[in-house]
Amino acid sequence: MLLSVESLKIHLKTPFRIAHGASTVRTNVLVRLGNGVGEGALPPYYPYRFDEVKAYLESLDPAVLIGDDPSALEDALDRLPPGPAPARTAVDIALHDHWGRHLGQPLYRLWGLNPTRAPASSITLSIPESLDGLRAQIEDLDGFPIIKLKLGTGRPEHDEALVRTARETTQAQLCVDANCAWTVEEAAEVIPRLAAYDLMFVEQPLPQDDHDAWRRLRRSLPADMPLLFADESIQTPADILALAEAVDGVNLKLAKAGGLRATRRMITLARALGLQVMLGCMIESSVALTAAAHLAPLVDFADLDSYLHLANDPFEGATMERGIVRLPDGPGLGVKAR
Repeated sequence: MLLSVESLKIHLKTPFRIAHGASTVRTNVLVRLGNGVGEGALPPYYPYRFDEVKAYLESLDPAVLIGDDPSALEDALDRLPPGPAPARTAVDIALHDHWGRHLGQPLYRLWGLNPTRAPASSITLSIPESLDGLRAQIEDLDGFPIIKLKLGTGRPEHDEALVRTARETTQAQLCVDANCAWTVEEAAEVIPRLAAYDLMFVEQPLPQDDHDAWRRLRRSLPADMPLLFADESIQTPADILALAEAVDGVNLKLAKAGGLRATRRMITLARALGLQVMLGCMIESSVALTAAAHLAPLVDFADLDSYLHLANDPFEGATMERGIVRLPDGPGLGVKAR
């Protein structure tokens, strides 16, 4: 049983700018394990680096990990030692892919899920250099029903101008993501103004680690506001428990949770607490994107557009047309190398 680890350099079609910074290229980790392939995202604003992820993965014994029965996926996942979330994500995805290929079925079918139940996905627009640039981005879209705007320009009044411009340019549903950019006071002031533009939700307006800030924001906002979703603030199940009364929903991502199994468990926890669930992605190839898409029938919102932003995706898998996510029918993930 073989395990290989390599860097996966991903180039973007255009610079992707968010409140955390701008990117033109990202380096993720790619794992091949038996017949499976997996990927872990390594965004520069997360505290993981390729060398430590590679060292963890190369310390694994694939024969011990998979054991005598390739169909015993849960046992294999239980044998994974603690380690960096992106590393666990990559090997978790590869184990699921190996399992599905061994059984000859796609993951969604093994889980008993109906892919037509998946919600329409948003497409994310990075912070533009100008309002005219935003208009051009929107006009280039081909009928996407949901547009997510990245905010966090450093000036809340300019963030509002971006939303106003988008609403003047399109009839699509709009949502926004501030990526931790605002203080409680700024968020309490700007969110009621943004509500006038008929937003579906406001995502991660506050700093990542300040759970009390979420509770203060909730108390400061009027009742009739867009939904509040937490993203960076949700890294573990404990975060969901801590914020359950302060937010309306959580954005779950494989690379944060540590893979498909951990994400499924967090979906179940969020549901039990009455929260809505969004399934998101980072800048990832079609390996990680397709893995996440197999879970899409379980959630309320999807943000699974990463492959559309890439100039050099080395794989093909899940696709999207005007927001409708279509899963491949091949076994496991169903992804193929180009």
